Amino acid sequence: MDREQPVEVMEITVMNLQETVGLVGSIAANESAEMRPEIPGVIESIHFEEGSAVKQGAVLAKLDTRELEAQLAETRASFQLAERNLERNRLLLEDDAVSKLEVDAAVTEHAKLKAAIDLLEVRLAKSSIIAPFDGMAGARSLSVGDFVTSQSIITTIDDLSRLKVEMQVPERYLPNLKPGGTFSLRAATSGPDTQVTGEVYFVSPRIDEDTRSTLVKGYVNKPPAYLKPGMFANITLVLRTVPDAMAVPETAILSSPRGTVLVMPKEKDGATIAEFVPVKTGLRIPGYVQVTPVGPPVKPGDKIVSAGVGGLILFPGMKLKPVEPVVTPVMPAETDRKLE
Repeated sequence: MDREQPVEVMEITVMNLQETVGLVGSIAANESAEMRPEIPGVIESIHFEEGSAVKQGAVLAKLDTRELEAQLAETRASFQLAERNLERNRLLLEDDAVSKLEVDAAVTEHAKLKAAIDLLEVRLAKSSIIAPFDGMAGARSLSVGDFVTSQSIITTIDDLSRLKVEMQVPERYLPNLKPGGTFSLRAATSGPDTQVTGEVYFVSPRIDEDTRSTLVKGYVNKPPAYLKPGMFANITLVLRTVPDAMAVPETAILSSPRGTVLVMPKEKDGATIAEFVPVKTGLRIPGYVQVTPVGPPVKPGDKIVSAGVGGLILFPGMKLKPVEPVVTPVMPAETDRKLE
């Protein structure tokens, strides 16, 4: 058959391909603490403004310490007396004027009062509520004069220097999960063209038996102001990346009895003929497929029949007439394969 078959021809392209999965996750502060007093008491003063930045070690509130200070003064006076009694009894013991039992009792009393002083000093220190790290102070519902206990929340402190993102990933993707992976996210407050990226730092070693998924956490450094702890986020998690992958249009793939092949026009004896070259397909993105040669070499820039290989009558050695594509395939805006 000497008739030439017109075929659309284009070159094999190279692109970076990604396999991704879409998830829903939640945003949390890098660190978050509820500020509660460790001891009961009456609020004497408050030293922060709601919504303001606070530094680590800053005093947020103080409790009334007058009763504790009086107890401490009383205990110190008793301790001084016990110290003098102990010294006196030790001297008398050398002259056998007191028994060893009396000296031991004086030693015990001295130690008990010393411990009581230490305890009261600790309680006094706990009367000041201190910021544990740099962050933003939240709202407060208590005022000066309120009585508080260890269950009373004075405010919250959130470290927003970076955000944590938590997501549940189905177990079938576990082989591709590892710290250092990347993701992007969008929230309800994100603009139409805004996208925030982050990095995975934790993959749980356990699978939840109810959901058959694993917990994955990531950091978003220097987050924009419109992202807040507690928000839901639509997350695109990158499972794997294939750099410099050879890609061809989906319409260029031909499934034959010998497997998946590309039809490549080759020059022979002054004519252009069809050569069937076996390949292995990989990641798929809208309109394109990754290919890897499994026989004769295939490289970027090689020409292939780009369309109609499944509808045209083609066979190895057939004469071809290469023509420009009627419709030039458009490179996708995103070179990733999204999984559900």
